[in-house]
Amino acid sequence: MMSAMLRKLTAQSEGLDLQACREVVASVFKKFHQSDLENLIWSCEGMASRARDWDADYLDRILDGVDVRIVFFARYVDDWVESLIKERIRGRSKSAAERLSKKPLPSPGPRSGAEEAAATGRRGSMLEKGAKFIDALRMMRAKLPSAEIVVRSFDANRAEGKVVSGALAAMGVPVEGAFPDADDEAETRNATKSDLFSMLLYHLIVAGAGVDVLRAVGAAARNRDRRGRTFEPLAGRRFRFLSDEDVMQARGYYEELRQEYPQLPAQPPHVSRPAERYLPKEEGIAVLDWLRPDISDAVFDQACAAYPADPRG
Repeated sequence: MMSAMLRKLTAQSEGLDLQACREVVASVFKKFHQSDLENLIWSCEGMASRARDWDADYLDRILDGVDVRIVFFARYVDDWVESLIKERIRGRSKSAAERLSKKPLPSPGPRSGAEEAAATGRRGSMLEKGAKFIDALRMMRAKLPSAEIVVRSFDANRAEGKVVSGALAAMGVPVEGAFPDADDEAETRNATKSDLFSMLLYHLIVAGAGVDVLRAVGAAARNRDRRGRTFEPLAGRRFRFLSDEDVMQARGYYEELRQEYPQLPAQPPHVSRPAERYLPKEEGIAVLDWLRPDISDAVFDQACAAYPADPRG
């Protein structure tokens, strides 16, 4: 559906071109109309970020005679941007690691005036992604003016432990008794939010560690995440990438969204919490040592050699 609803196919979907994707969608809609089913759900987070590229004429054709409800789940933008940064850091492919190696995010350590100016530009461009929340909704209204748009807070549903049932209810689907264990099984923990491993990889990326090293260390970190294992000596320590100024800018995007959708819950009051923006080399090497034997001796030695010295001295 994601490929079919765009004006042009920018990336192949399972080897299908644009027309083939639309044939699949047409087949599904035909079966839906022939059935006694009342609801059809298409879900993909990319729909929002690509709203500007929706083919409105195509959507009008396939949605003719159907009541359309667009359910938009928004996260608190500062939390989302922080997670987005960490997701980029923990690139899961060789190509992603190569891109990050060539164009690292700004170092969280102390910087010179010129470095700070360059970092602000890169960080700002990522923060501006938060503004796309509002732009996406406005574009959806323009593309499908007859559709009902329902906006819900992912964070509020997560706090209530009702991510799945809350989403289905917002879509108008009766959920009572349908998926009794769905919310428990959803496991809303986001692996990209692992502060320690993200910071470890970040320093290796900034230092220009080799792609093979980044991939191996990243895979080892994900394995520990999946097994729920923590590095006890640093348990409870917080690391972050956003400054207080960044946080306030991101929160402003969410408040702008609330002006249009006042039913969204208010964000918790912002309190500047102590958090470290640098993982000293001694502690970074200790974490690398803990990741063994998930990484080879060669990867360990290369990572230790590449790890940057503490810029604070």
